[in-house]
Amino acid sequence: MSGVQVLDVILLAGDDVDEWLRRWRAEYLPGAVDRGMVEERRWRAWTGPDTVAVRILWSLPDSGAFFAARAAAGADPRVAAFWAYTDEIAMDRDRHVLEPVAGVREEVAS
Repeated sequence: MSGVQVLDVILLAGDDVDEWLRRWRAEYLPGAVDRGMVEERRWRAWTGPDTVAVRILWSLPDSGAFFAARAAAGADPRVAAFWAYTDEIAMDRDRHVLEPVAGVREEVAS
Protein backbone atom coordinates (compact mmCIF):
# COMPACT_ATOMS: atom_id res chain seq x y z
CA MET A 1 0.00 0.00 0.00
CA SER A 2 1.47 3.35 -0.97
CA GLY A 3 0.44 6.92 -0.39
CA VAL A 4 -0.99 8.13 2.88
CA GLN A 5 -3.39 6.21 5.08
CA VAL A 6 -5.53 7.89 7.71
CA LEU A 7 -6.95 5.82 10.54
CA ASP A 8 -9.83 7.38 12.46
CA VAL A 9 -10.72 5.75 15.78
CA ILE A 10 -13.91 6.84 17.52
CA LEU A 11 -14.87 5.32 20.88
CA LEU A 12 -18.64 5.29 21.40
CA ALA A 13 -21.23 3.74 23.64
CA GLY A 14 -22.51 0.61 21.90
CA ASP A 15 -26.01 2.09 21.65
CA ASP A 16 -24.68 5.15 19.77
CA VAL A 17 -22.77 3.35 17.01
CA ASP A 18 -25.54 2.76 14.46
CA GLU A 19 -26.81 6.36 14.62
CA TRP A 20 -23.26 7.72 14.47
CA LEU A 21 -22.49 5.59 11.41
CA ARG A 22 -25.74 6.69 9.76
CA ARG A 23 -24.85 10.34 10.28
CA TRP A 24 -21.24 9.72 9.25
CA ARG A 25 -22.44 8.24 5.93
CA ALA A 26 -24.90 11.09 5.33
CA GLU A 27 -23.00 14.09 6.71
CA TYR A 28 -19.28 13.33 6.54
CA LEU A 29 -18.55 10.70 3.89
CA PRO A 30 -19.76 12.60 0.78
CA GLY A 31 -17.56 15.61 1.57
CA ALA A 32 -14.59 13.39 2.43
CA VAL A 33 -14.90 11.69 -0.96
CA ASP A 34 -15.11 15.12 -2.63
CA ARG A 35 -11.88 16.06 -0.81
CA GLY A 36 -10.15 13.01 -2.34
CA MET A 37 -10.33 10.60 0.58
CA VAL A 38 -11.02 6.96 -0.27
CA GLU A 39 -12.61 4.82 2.42
CA GLU A 40 -10.68 1.55 2.34
CA ARG A 41 -12.11 -0.30 5.35
CA ARG A 42 -14.44 0.21 8.29
CA TRP A 43 -14.42 -1.85 11.49
CA ARG A 44 -16.45 -2.06 14.67
CA ALA A 45 -14.56 -3.48 17.66
CA TRP A 46 -16.06 -4.06 21.08
CA THR A 47 -13.66 -2.56 23.63
CA GLY A 48 -15.78 -3.28 26.70
CA PRO A 49 -19.25 -4.54 27.60
CA ASP A 50 -20.86 -1.26 26.47
CA THR A 51 -18.23 0.45 24.31
CA VAL A 52 -17.28 0.14 20.68
CA ALA A 53 -14.34 1.57 18.76
CA VAL A 54 -15.25 2.42 15.19
CA ARG A 55 -12.13 2.37 13.02
CA ILE A 56 -12.17 3.86 9.53
CA LEU A 57 -9.18 3.52 7.22
CA TRP A 58 -8.86 6.10 4.48
CA SER A 59 -6.29 6.46 1.73
CA LEU A 60 -4.96 9.40 -0.24
CA PRO A 61 -2.34 9.37 -2.97
CA ASP A 62 0.32 11.38 -1.09
CA SER A 63 0.96 13.83 1.73
CA GLY A 64 0.12 16.79 -0.51
CA ALA A 65 -3.35 15.33 -1.09
CA PHE A 66 -3.74 14.81 2.66
CA PHE A 67 -2.91 18.44 3.46
CA ALA A 68 -5.19 19.68 0.65
CA ALA A 69 -8.05 17.56 2.04
CA ARG A 70 -7.32 18.84 5.54
CA ALA A 71 -7.40 22.48 4.38
CA ALA A 72 -10.66 21.91 2.51
CA ALA A 73 -12.19 20.27 5.59
CA GLY A 74 -11.12 23.20 7.73
CA ALA A 75 -13.01 25.55 5.41
CA ASP A 76 -16.21 23.48 5.46
CA PRO A 77 -18.59 24.26 8.35
CA ARG A 78 -20.36 20.91 7.82
CA VAL A 79 -17.17 19.11 8.85
CA ALA A 80 -16.91 21.15 12.06
CA ALA A 81 -20.60 20.50 12.79
CA PHE A 82 -20.21 16.75 12.31
CA TRP A 83 -17.18 16.54 14.63
CA ALA A 84 -18.94 18.77 17.21
CA TYR A 85 -21.82 16.26 17.21
CA THR A 86 -19.29 13.42 17.52
CA ASP A 87 -17.55 15.12 20.44
CA GLU A 88 -20.88 15.35 22.27
CA ILE A 89 -21.34 11.57 22.28
CA ALA A 90 -17.85 10.06 21.83
CA MET A 91 -15.77 9.00 24.79
CA ASP A 92 -12.63 9.50 22.72
CA ARG A 93 -11.51 9.99 19.17
CA ASP A 94 -8.16 9.98 17.47
CA ARG A 95 -6.73 10.26 13.99
CA HIS A 96 -3.49 8.62 12.91
CA VAL A 97 -1.89 9.77 9.66
CA LEU A 98 0.38 7.05 8.32
CA GLU A 99 2.82 6.98 5.44
CA PRO A 100 4.98 3.98 4.55
CA VAL A 101 8.66 4.36 5.30
CA ALA A 102 10.77 3.88 2.20
CA GLY A 103 14.32 2.70 2.39
CA VAL A 104 16.51 -0.18 3.35
CA ARG A 105 14.76 -3.13 4.96
CA GLU A 106 16.22 -4.05 8.29
CA GLU A 107 17.31 -7.65 8.57
CA VAL A 108 17.41 -9.65 11.75
CA ALA A 109 21.00 -10.51 12.65
CA SER A 110 21.61 -14.18 13.13
